[in-house]
Amino acid sequence: MKKSSPKAVRHSLKFVSYGLSFAVCAFLMMHCGCGKKENSAENSSEIKDLLRVALEKQSPKPVEELQPVAQQQEVKTPPIVAVTPAPIQPAPIQPPPVQPPLVKPFTAYELYEKGVKSFNAGALEEAIELFTGATDIDAALKDAHKMRAFACKKLGRIDEAIYSFKKVVELDISNSDAYLNLGMLYVKNRMNNEAIWAYEKYVAIYPNNARVLYDLGCLYSKKKLSDKAIAVYKSALKINPNYADAYYNLGVAFIAKESFDEAIEAFEKVLILNPKNNEARYNLAFAKNRKGLYKESIALCEKLLESEPGNATAHLLMGDSYNKLGMGKEARVEYEAYKRLMFAK
Repeated sequence: MKKSSPKAVRHSLKFVSYGLSFAVCAFLMMHCGCGKKENSAENSSEIKDLLRVALEKQSPKPVEELQPVAQQQEVKTPPIVAVTPAPIQPAPIQPPPVQPPLVKPFTAYELYEKGVKSFNAGALEEAIELFTGATDIDAALKDAHKMRAFACKKLGRIDEAIYSFKKVVELDISNSDAYLNLGMLYVKNRMNNEAIWAYEKYVAIYPNNARVLYDLGCLYSKKKLSDKAIAVYKSALKINPNYADAYYNLGVAFIAKESFDEAIEAFEKVLILNPKNNEARYNLAFAKNRKGLYKESIALCEKLLESEPGNATAHLLMGDSYNKLGMGKEARVEYEAYKRLMFAK
């Protein structure tokens, strides 16, 4: 049932009050006329009492005491629960982006120095990167090219090492060390023409290295440049008179030119320095055979066969010497020995 509001109740009671007042006035006019003055006070008092009782009956109850008609089915209004608004989270304050510290770029020389430290520590890959960075900044930094070449050489990166050593000699045409390393790398790659060029450049700057002269002579011999080979072998022997290998190769170069007297002298020097060198002994026997010194050649072959009885070429050379001496029987024995040994292989 709908509950009346206090304002509506007061408005209804106002009209009821007006109606009662009008009724009381009419009643008084009807019962209070002339000649009844003595009863006026009494009647007035009675009228006031009637009005009071009537008003008390019609006086509205306080608003809070008004009850709905069906009190037994009182409907309780659920309490109003205040909704607490979710707290407004302030937007997170984004810190300003951190700027990386300004790093001064390395100079070419600083990278080179770092590369040297890495090289000495054995970090060759890192060293190569640093040396490359240095030369990228300053292509004229000769030492960086040189150290990069050495690092690549140690790692077996031959082509890269050659490239870097060539850069060194482009910047410094008198750098004997770079020419030397180029020569060795070219030999390792079987690039004989390039190796000759590099060694020639080296000995033009530094002519007192017997080993390089010897290596250059070997390259000349492979190219069948006997005169050049003989010249550098002799230069090596002036620096190192006891260089047995230089004497040996010198003798071979003389045989190639059919200069047998010089070849004999060279191989005799080898045997003085190394009496067990049977290759030199055979070559000496061969040179004496070509010079017509057959008996000396046979003696040398017999000496050789004492330590190497299976040397087939010594038997063949002995057979040739016997044959040229007219000793056919002895020659046939040596030839048979040669065939037996060759077929056994």
